[in-house]
Amino acid sequence: MKIKFILLAFSSSIFLILIASRRKNLFNNRAFLSESKWFLGAVAILVIITIFYQVMNGFRSFVIAEFLYLLLPILFVILVVSTDSYSITRVLDNCFYILIIAFILCNIDTLTPSAIASIKFSESFSPFESSSSIIFVCFELYFLIRYGKRNGKSLVCLLLTVLTLKRFCVIKAVLFFIFVPMIKNKKLPRWIFVLVIIFFCALPFLLEYIYSYDFALLMLTKYGTDLNDLTMDRYRRISYVISHMDQIKYGFGSATYFLTNNLSGVRLVNRSLHSDILRIYLECSFIGSFGFTICNFAAVRKNVVSFLLMFHVFTEMIVNHPLGAGNVGNWIIIYLMIVYFNYRKVIPFYKEGQLKRKRIKIGRIMI
Repeated sequence: MKIKFILLAFSSSIFLILIASRRKNLFNNRAFLSESKWFLGAVAILVIITIFYQVMNGFRSFVIAEFLYLLLPILFVILVVSTDSYSITRVLDNCFYILIIAFILCNIDTLTPSAIASIKFSESFSPFESSSSIIFVCFELYFLIRYGKRNGKSLVCLLLTVLTLKRFCVIKAVLFFIFVPMIKNKKLPRWIFVLVIIFFCALPFLLEYIYSYDFALLMLTKYGTDLNDLTMDRYRRISYVISHMDQIKYGFGSATYFLTNNLSGVRLVNRSLHSDILRIYLECSFIGSFGFTICNFAAVRKNVVSFLLMFHVFTEMIVNHPLGAGNVGNWIIIYLMIVYFNYRKVIPFYKEGQLKRKRIKIGRIMI
């Protein structure tokens, strides 16, 4: 974790030096300008609500780190775009190759035909299960749009999504692979935008009921289903937080801070609420949830593919925790993809046969 943020700071310093030395301004070609305003606005809403809660209930420093995890990817992508917006596709390609290498190295001992055959979708079991499934779906969408058709790289992403089995991700990966080439140049209907906003704004209330004692009792008595087993231990954590709402009073990050300090007998990675949609609602009220949803979708409303990408991330927020320290790198990739989707028709990004790659001379060697 420390190495990651050290590298992030080092890279940002280099970008700032390059921007200053080239006498450039931020947001070359105005790329990512309007989007960054919306994304920063989403963070600002949570900041204001958190400050209000802390004035009322006392200051807690953990919120500083929580907001940095949201801000760093946005600010970093602003620097990347301002330094060299044309090379975003090269950056994304390199990120994809690194993800492939990381997946192989992490699973080199277990990547066998028998292990692959043991994958069970109905039980959500895979020996290769990983949160990387979320980002593999993003790359599948990226390659489907970049090459304009179903291709080898998008197929690899689909297969890796199946291997790293997250059921939501697998369903979306299959649907994207089938339908995205057909709709990539379509305009987003206004009614879909409004409907999605209403859905995600109403969802916290539904989730709060689903994770309530009354609903758990109903599932057990009527269907004989243990809600905690069905939700893979999420019910235990979320109901525990809901029953201690008097301690979730310091704004953004309060639930994670509470679970880390009070929920014993689980690994640190499992002390997240595992539902960022519900988490924002519990920590920052309906106003925070509404504002965060509106701002994020408003940033991608003009491009149907960017909208699909954000929809994918928000659906993951229902049962996972894409917001946080472990996903800073993922959000950098997501924001870079949004830049590409939104500006691919006006900015000549580096592509095969479109823009020649710049060569760098090191001694007598050209690379």
